[in-house]
Amino acid sequence: MAGKYKITEEHYQQLLEDGYIILRGYISDEELPALQAAQRRVLKTWDQVKENPPADGSAFVPYPPPDVTMAKLYLDPQLIALGRRYLKTPDIVARVGYMLARYPGFKSGDTGHIDNGNNSLLPMTETHREFGQIGFWIHLDEVTEEQAPLLLVKKKYGRSLEHAEPVVGPPGTIAVFGNYAWHASSPFKGKEGQRFTWGLGLGRADHIWEGLIHYTSIGQNEIFRQVISSLTPEERTLFRFPKPGHHYYTKQTLAALEAQYPGFNASGAYYPAD
Repeated sequence: MAGKYKITEEHYQQLLEDGYIILRGYISDEELPALQAAQRRVLKTWDQVKENPPADGSAFVPYPPPDVTMAKLYLDPQLIALGRRYLKTPDIVARVGYMLARYPGFKSGDTGHIDNGNNSLLPMTETHREFGQIGFWIHLDEVTEEQAPLLLVKKKYGRSLEHAEPVVGPPGTIAVFGNYAWHASSPFKGKEGQRFTWGLGLGRADHIWEGLIHYTSIGQNEIFRQVISSLTPEERTLFRFPKPGHHYYTKQTLAALEAQYPGFNASGAYYPAD
């Protein structure tokens, strides 16, 4: 995976100053078709539901979605590096999110909020951003102002939705924001179409007091097993697995891991400590 363009120092400073950045059209044209097809295996289009639409004009799929590509998350090297820098550590883990659809008829009523209260035991801190998380709101299709875009407010505007910026853009647009950023949903103004969102977050591995949707309970889930089997040892650390060389890895545990996650040690990166 690689974005269309390089995430620059200017992007990073904007993230710190505003509390968010919008990477419009970040995902490459080569990647998009496969990701869009996978998304449609999880979320239904408006054409598929308009004869019997959801009452609230919305659909929500928790982690893991029933598709390996979507459950694998968008582990882009530049975004991971951005997360490590923002969180001030190389040791980070995925705070898995969910997949979301908005359809005609969705009425928001959201007056604004931050995502700390539903993500952490600790209140917001003005001085230590690393005690929070960083989120990635991924749009694989074009998003217009008619399609209930997420609204993000720059820090300098406080909690004023009058100054909110809608997350609109071409296919492959990603909004990156901390969980202290003031934001809100917006109503679906169009009569056709849908807005799909693929969301995930990253947090520090040593911060046990925060998270979103935990996944330590799904080690036997078939989709999750396929995901872990398909990842590199480095990528698995993002899902809370010990690094290669950790004393957990013995002949016995590696055999058990191979049984649960076929191909776990195919690269030979793990080795028994005994």
